[in-house]
Amino acid sequence: MVKKLFALLLALMMLLSLTACGGDKTPPADDGGDVQQEQQNTPNPAEGEDAQSPDDGDAELSGYLGTKTGKFYSQFADGRMYMEYEMEMEGQTMTMISATNGVKTYSETLIGGMSMGVSLMDGTDMYTIDHASKLVIKMALPADAQTIAGTVLEESDVDMGDFKTGTREIDGKTYDTEEWIVEGAASIMCFDGDTLVYMIGAMEGMEVMMKIVEISDKVDESLFNIPADYTVMEM
Repeated sequence: MVKKLFALLLALMMLLSLTACGGDKTPPADDGGDVQQEQQNTPNPAEGEDAQSPDDGDAELSGYLGTKTGKFYSQFADGRMYMEYEMEMEGQTMTMISATNGVKTYSETLIGGMSMGVSLMDGTDMYTIDHASKLVIKMALPADAQTIAGTVLEESDVDMGDFKTGTREIDGKTYDTEEWIVEGAASIMCFDGDTLVYMIGAMEGMEVMMKIVEISDKVDESLFNIPADYTVMEM
């Protein structure tokens, strides 16, 4: 159970922290659905009437950028993204904050307004910060984690053949959805018009839902700084 939950959260966090970069790469999309969701397969644009000719560029990439998910992530083409969201875990409401600026990432979890810890990554190292003790644990990122922290998903990682659209009812309101497969988990973006409202991940009967509180392309650079008076311990 813990392993499946970790895999789900990893897939969702990848979607949160990785954003579109110009026309060469595409970001991941978030959220998985359940049996209540009405979905239908969306044809690969390369096979449909609207498919671009080779002279118009990559048809799959064009198809992705034409989705609500693609349009959402295209707001963050410079690699800067701030997001605050809420999720339920073991009966508690947790507030999660994530920020990305290039290879630098910031994540923090709050329960009842109290910080449960902060994690920073700069592409080569990870820092776990405990504000209560003013202690920072520094660890080198393994090569695969450096890649995740330092790049966006390539267009080949977004399979339009697996793409589905549908609807989902949450708290009495129906939202348009777009489903993708990310790291083996179903990831569903729930939109109110073109506004992203929820992200849901589902895998092997397990589901995690994130409610969006705030999204911005403005990132406070101080989030990535380690306070000068904190003690740093290397592992």
